[in-house]
Amino acid sequence: MGSYIAEYYKMGLYTVQDLDLFVSVGMLTEEEKQSILGA
Repeated sequence: MGSYIAEYYKMGLYTVQDLDLFVSVGMLTEEEKQSILGA
């Protein structure tokens, strides 16, 4: 699931706050979030 979120983040459509929200509702794991931020 994180692949399209990562692409949207790279395009600037999602922010770090959005990623935090996705983690809190279970759409992403913390590890996936850190991977996106490190990419």
